[in-house]
Amino acid sequence: MDHNQFQEWLSGIDGLSRSQRQQVQAVLRSEAEPSASLAAIDARVAEDRECPHCGTLGAVSRGTARGLRRYQCKACNKTFNATTGTALQGMHKKDRWLAFGGCLTDGLSVRASAKRCNFAVSTAFRWRHRFLGAKDQAPQKLKGIVEADETYVLESRKGDRKLDRKARRRGGKAKKRGLSDEQVPILVAVDRGGTTACSVLPSVTAQSIHSVLKPRIDDDILLVTDGNNVYPSCAKSLGVRHEALNQSAGERVRAVAHIQTANNRHSGLKDFLRRYRGVSSKYLENYLRWFERCELLKSSARSCLATAIGIPCIQFEN
Repeated sequence: MDHNQFQEWLSGIDGLSRSQRQQVQAVLRSEAEPSASLAAIDARVAEDRECPHCGTLGAVSRGTARGLRRYQCKACNKTFNATTGTALQGMHKKDRWLAFGGCLTDGLSVRASAKRCNFAVSTAFRWRHRFLGAKDQAPQKLKGIVEADETYVLESRKGDRKLDRKARRRGGKAKKRGLSDEQVPILVAVDRGGTTACSVLPSVTAQSIHSVLKPRIDDDILLVTDGNNVYPSCAKSLGVRHEALNQSAGERVRAVAHIQTANNRHSGLKDFLRRYRGVSSKYLENYLRWFERCELLKSSARSCLATAIGIPCIQFEN
């Protein structure tokens, strides 16, 4: 953090509430990890104490349970805590959640994560996908010039007990040449500021690409793609400007239009997936989120935990 950013951060301290000041003090004091983990989880319940069951504000405190504050809604009388209704609801060992967020930011394998957090390998695997399965509450929008291009990875049914084909060894190779149903398409869209959106496509059609891009793009963008014939109709349905490069004729750049940034993301994504020695296709969407959050955004352990329990637009520092 440079001097100007630090001064801007300091200027916001006066607007903090009492509980927010206590949370900041706990972080600065470098509390023991179990306490820091529980404090980071409790931070999800805001000052208004909104009930996750009915949305009523002003729930009353009802002590603590399993280390977390408990609240009761005055309207529906249901009780809740900071994990109610989140992807991590029902998970145990809350004092290690922050440490596990650090495992994700460091890109550790399942075995290395289990060793660091001192629990079973099976627990580390389940936690990885509970953390990564949570969607961002308010993902960053793509702005300005947005490059979009699809890449492909070989379908993997790693872990399946029943296969309708012969099992591959060490990843194997596709039986069919070129693109086929053995390949899984991934759409990668990136703007010139580096904001990236990755998603598995059920098929490469204008409708499926539209459903991925619609919630992630700004109102006024220039969409730059290759010559794939699905993009013109997709751009029209999105209501955005579109530039298509004829790469088959050797056209790589046209004025400010190119898709080299998207191609660079393809390379980085495949390098990231290669570390984990084969990713099952059913979990591929979770690994794309991992790539976005930790490889590109360099999220901290607190930010990973915050995203998993549904705190929007937050980037904590370790």
